[in-house]
Amino acid sequence: MKVFISHIHEEASFALVLKDWVGTTFAASCDVFVSSDHNDLPAGAKWLEEIDGALDESAAVITVCSPASISRPWINFEAGCAWIKRKPIIPICHSGLTRNALPEPLSRFQALDFDKQMPELLTKALAKRLNVKRVPRIAYTEMFDELQAALPKSSQQPQAPSASANQLDEKEREILLILAENNTDFYAEDFVQQLQVKPAKMDYHLDRLCDLDYVNRTLSMMSPTSYSIAKAGRAYLVSAGLL
Repeated sequence: MKVFISHIHEEASFALVLKDWVGTTFAASCDVFVSSDHNDLPAGAKWLEEIDGALDESAAVITVCSPASISRPWINFEAGCAWIKRKPIIPICHSGLTRNALPEPLSRFQALDFDKQMPELLTKALAKRLNVKRVPRIAYTEMFDELQAALPKSSQQPQAPSASANQLDEKEREILLILAENNTDFYAEDFVQQLQVKPAKMDYHLDRLCDLDYVNRTLSMMSPTSYSIAKAGRAYLVSAGLL
């Protein structure tokens, strides 16, 4: 029997710390599968088959959810596979994402917010799925502290956006104009092609506009993240004489 931990590569440290705690706590009841661990997925392995097999053997799937991860195809792919296989899914939300903000269908599962209660709640949930009658006694505070330290640095020290209403660059103004003039949702790849900007830079521009509430971001597990102009974004264009 296994516990499967799904995550993006930027959050591998968090997943590996979580694996260590879950694996140690339930050593007699399960193995923990993390795709970023070379012991679980060694070089030369047929990774898709290995992941499929690990999901088949899993009593529970933990999905590490953040504003960055839930828009990634791979997280959604693994969650979709687990859902089809009727595996219990436990999303853990961190870095500003809360369970109330999860997109469908992840929002339908009993998600946990990453706070000081999470380690105990997760342990009890896994004990139930693994048919462990007596929950082991562990140092929940120590578990939380180690997990928090393993979060990406940008997640541990969030900063307010440096841009103000008068500091949008040319590409960001062009993004707002495209959304306003077409009055429809766009995907990041649409902007990449139309404005000839590298995907990583486009993500940066879109994050800034969303932080300023000029653009709405719509998350979906079944399709890429889409973007639409917000009321404040349209107002900015009008006040700047661009619309």
